[in-house]
Amino acid sequence: MNRAKIQDYIDQREEQRTLIYHVEEIDDKHFKVNGHPYELVKNYRNGFNPESLAERFSNILSKYDYIVGDWGYDQLRLKGFYDDRNPLYEPDQSVSTIEDYLFEYCNFGCSYFIIHNDDVCIPRQRNRRQRSTRRRTPVIHERRRKVHQPSIRQRHNQHAERVKNGNHQKFVIHQRKKRSETKR
Repeated sequence: MNRAKIQDYIDQREEQRTLIYHVEEIDDKHFKVNGHPYELVKNYRNGFNPESLAERFSNILSKYDYIVGDWGYDQLRLKGFYDDRNPLYEPDQSVSTIEDYLFEYCNFGCSYFIIHNDDVCIPRQRNRRQRSTRRRTPVIHERRRKVHQPSIRQRHNQHAERVKNGNHQKFVIHQRKKRSETKR
């Protein structure tokens, strides 16, 4: 696949994404993304661009309390962070680590913005019992046949024989003849 074809696919995907998300500005600090309210907390070097946010936004970001958008090589990158009261809170993604993220992972002096999610949508989690029962069920179901086995006392009179059936081989269990039957 050549670069022109790849670039065409990228352009088509960007057009599709712009039709999915819409940003409505309410005032200087407040806006909505598809009806979901957000507040602009910090806009460093005019990094906030509503059109670019609409192109890069995804529903997965609605579970975060704060979203940081930073610019590098003319591309917007979005990263979510949790508040301490959020049930999905993880220490490495807490609000207190935003400054560390900006210093370590962003380009030096790049423009960025921080937005606050006014209405956090926490995704439903499955019950742990439901997950554990799914793991116990086998993926492959075996077909079992009932074999009429003789009692334990009679099993010493059995022997197994390998039989070829076309390309396949199988074992067949035969009853040995009793000594009285062989003498006749």
